[in-house]
This record gives sequence, C-alpha cells and structure tokens, in this order.
Amino acid sequence: MKYEQRKKQHKDQQAGDGGSQEREVMAEASQSPVGDGNKRTEVEAVGDEEEDYIATPEEIAAEAQRQAERRNQRKAGTHTKEMEEDGYPESGARPDDIIDPYAEPEPEIPWVKYEENDFLMRGCNHCPKCYEPIERWERDSCSKLATTNWMSSIRLPNENSFNIVEVRFKNNRKDFYRLPDGLNVTEGDVVAVEGVPGHDIGIVSLTGEVCRLRLKERKIDPTSETIKRLYRRAKAVDLEKWVEAIKDEKNAVQRTRRIAENLGLAMKINDVEMQGDHGKAIFYYTADERVDFRVLIKLLAEEFHVRVEMKQIGVRQEAAKVGGIGTCGRELCCCTWLTNFKTVSTNAAKVQQILPNPQKLAGQCGKLKCCLNFEYDVYVDALKKLPPLGVHIRFKKGLALYKKTDVFRGILWYAYEGEGELHAIPADSVKKIIEMNRNQEYPEQLEDFQIELMSTSALEQETTDAEFEREIRRMAEGGNGVVDENGGQRSQAVNQEHSRPTRERGRGTGGERPSPNNRRDNRMPPSPSSEGGQRAGNDRRRDNRGDRKDNRRRDPNAFERQQKNRGPYEDNKKPTNNE
Repeated sequence: MKYEQRKKQHKDQQAGDGGSQEREVMAEASQSPVGDGNKRTEVEAVGDEEEDYIATPEEIAAEAQRQAERRNQRKAGTHTKEMEEDGYPESGARPDDIIDPYAEPEPEIPWVKYEENDFLMRGCNHCPKCYEPIERWERDSCSKLATTNWMSSIRLPNENSFNIVEVRFKNNRKDFYRLPDGLNVTEGDVVAVEGVPGHDIGIVSLTGEVCRLRLKERKIDPTSETIKRLYRRAKAVDLEKWVEAIKDEKNAVQRTRRIAENLGLAMKINDVEMQGDHGKAIFYYTADERVDFRVLIKLLAEEFHVRVEMKQIGVRQEAAKVGGIGTCGRELCCCTWLTNFKTVSTNAAKVQQILPNPQKLAGQCGKLKCCLNFEYDVYVDALKKLPPLGVHIRFKKGLALYKKTDVFRGILWYAYEGEGELHAIPADSVKKIIEMNRNQEYPEQLEDFQIELMSTSALEQETTDAEFEREIRRMAEGGNGVVDENGGQRSQAVNQEHSRPTRERGRGTGGERPSPNNRRDNRMPPSPSSEGGQRAGNDRRRDNRGDRKDNRRRDPNAFERQQKNRGPYEDNKKPTNNE
C-alpha cells in the first residue's frame, strides 16, 4: 500500500503544481509573440513529467515481496480476507494501474485444491442417502471392476426374477447374497448384508439373470447354503456407522505398518478395510515367507478395538487392489476388468518376437505382464504357416544366417555369414530352399529370392496415386462419355452415329416411322466401357441433344427438312407404323 499511496500523492501533487506551471507558461507564451517554440517545448516537458513516474528500487522490491505473499496466501486458501482489506476484488485479479511496468507479472492461474474422497473406493463419490440408489455414471466412474447388466432390457418369460444379487465393497471385493422374500432391490442401492460377525454395508452392482451367469462362471451352486443373506436396505443408523468406519481407515494403514516395523516382521501392509458395523477389520498384506503375526493381532485389537482378520495376497492381487497406470498409458487391466490371473511365461514373449527385456516385460507388480497372453494364440496359429524359425540356408555364394521374422506378413530376413545386409525372403521361398538343401541342392544366390519391401510412406503414396487415376477416369467417363475405361477414345463411326439426329437414326430405309418396339430394337447397344447400360444410355442421349443443337446452329434449314420428313399427325392421336 505504501507504493500505491506514494504514486497517488505524486499524481495529485503533479496535477496541482504541474497545472499551475502549465497555466503560467501558457500565459507567458500568449503575451510574448517571440520565442513561441521554446515556450511550447516547456509545456510539452511539463506534460511528460505528469505522465511518467519511476519507482525507486525499494518500492519495486516491496511490491515483489507483497506479490509473493499474496500468491502464498492464495495457495493456502486464506487470500480472500487480506485481498478485501487491501481493496482487491475477491476473484484475485489485480487492477491494471498498479502493475509494475518493469517486471512482467506472472499469469493468474486458478489453484485447484485437492480434497480426499473416502468413498471413491466404495463405488460412489459422496456419502449416499437413505433409500436413494447411486446413479449409474457414478458407479462406473468411481469403482473398480465395473460391470454392465446387458440383460436389463430383456424381458424374461417367467415373472419371478433371480433372488441372488452381487454386492461390491471396498476396491475389488465382491460377493453374492440371497434376497429375502418380498424384498426387491435395484442396482446402486446401499444395502446391509450378513457379516462374520455382525453386518456389513455394500452397494448392489448386479441383479437378475446376469448374476446366474456369474455364479455359473465361478462354479457356485445357486442353491448352496453357503451363500450369505441380504438383510435390508441401509438405514440412517447403518450409514452413520459406515461413515465412521470409513474415516478410521485413513490412518489405519500407516499405524499398522509402524507397528509391524517395530515388531520386525518381514511383511507389507497393503490395505485395511473396516466392516460396516465397525466391529471387524480386514488387513491385507504381502510377504515372501511365512509370518508369525500373533503378537501383531493382539496389538492391532488393542489399538483399533475391533476384531482383526489377516489376509495374505499375492503381488498381482496387490496391484489389482491398489491400482495404477501401466506402460501403455491406461489403467491396469487387473483393477478394471481382469479377474482371472493366468500363468504368464517367457515363451509367450518369445513366440511374439519380443526381446527378452525384463524391464519392459514386467508390470507394476514386478511379474510378467498379463497382456502377453492376449495375442499369444493368434501368433501360435500364424507360426504354423511359416517354416521352422532359426534354420540357416545355404547357397553357392555362401551360408545365409537367420535374423528375424515378420509373422503376419510371412517374411523372413537372412544375411550372409559375416555381412550385415539383410535380405527379405517370403516364407514360401524359404520352404523351397530348405527342401532343396535337404536334397543337397543349393541355389545360386540369396538375391534371386529377395523381394523389395515398400515403406509405409511409399505404400500410402502409391495408393493415393491409384485412387487419383481412378477418379480421373471416372470423371472422364461421366463427363462426356468420350474416354473409355482404358483411357482411349471411341471410334469415329460411333461418334458420327451419335452426331446424327435421333429421329433420322431411328427410321427405316423406306422413310416409314418406326413403331415403339422397332425403336427399342434400333437403339445402340451400351458401350462396354461404361459402368452400366443405363448410364451409357443417359450419356448417349445427353450427347445426342448436344449434337442436335450444334447441327441446328450450323444448318438453318435442318429444322425445315425434319418437318418435311415427318408424316401427317392428328391431334391427340398416336402415330401408327403406316404413318
């Protein structure tokens, strides 16, 4: 504020003193006719002094320090009150008249403050309300292993729906529960289900016949008594306990890790999940060896005042539970849709012609990537059509060593022993050469079987040129019907025949007017160069009209000769063959 007050005082002082000085100089200039130029120069100098103001270094340093303090206050979220006291607007924008002209100000970027959401791992982004289901977009955007009920719009013949639903809990934990008689739930309902002991709170993720198919996939009998029960929709009291349990999960992981470290246990605590009634906690951990955590369980029970359950998971399950971003830039498959973890071997990378680089083949869990199995079967089928890989072939010029293979293009690369130049050989040619070598026959040289591979840019250019030529040919055919498919012109006789008037071409030798049937028979056959007979006929009629008009322009008596050659017509009467 000191800088602004000094600047304002300076302007006010110059507005008073400078105005009086300017009026005195103007009065002197009006009285004395001589020396007008000098007086005018003094007036301009006074005006320049009014406009320019140079701040002192101390004022510039103070203003820079003040701007830094304002930025820190804005990041901390306490800038509104200070800015209102200083006279700044609440939005944080600075007036243009106080910007330092000697220092470029930093752009005003809105500061987004991150706020943790404890419900994101549960399938929603806010605390749900009683008896209000969670919307579909919210469940799909916030939950892992989101599912779609693709049979929701299919009407089933039986009126009784399937009485088992799927309920999801924290992260990727899901389970099936049996509905009581007379209770119908929908997807997104917050429900209270049976726990061991007590009850738990979850969100319904699937209902109907899709759950029957899910049970069949997991080989679970729908009539089994091991399936737990679903009690009711969650009440307000249930939601209050659930929210308290979720809040206690925040620091439970860090506190548990600290306790395990003090005990010297070789284990890693990955996640903690509190039950909905706040009576039980599940601790997920990973360990390379067997761990004796009996003392740990006692300390955790005293610390959190809940029943403790320890569950050991693998590194793949840890990645699925924690989540992350893969090398492809997308979210991990194991935490979005993949549930069955199949064994991945290095042979899958070898079959797909991938270099055995452990850093590139390993995923977030440290194991081989699950996506190596996705295209494995396709490569196995494609390799059946290729010759055995790694076999060297011999020529009279020398021995050719195998280098690499393009599986889907069916091309193998070879190079002479001691040389670095690669030669692309088709798979069929390699099979023939291998068969010849078995019969003690050796071809002349490798270059005789080599093919030239076109680069991607050259292939695109060739495709573009071919399309351009086809377009030019099509335009020529459709424009005047003169250029044929091969780019040549039609014969002179055909052009002359088209230049004759339509009525003269359709007449017989005796000058009789042909019947409609005869006119159809006397039509010219469609040109073989056209795309179809109809299109060729349209082109000829278009050409005939143009030729007939040209003939009329050249010969003024052509119309009179046509009228004489016509037979007598009667009003509203069709002509006959005799006419």
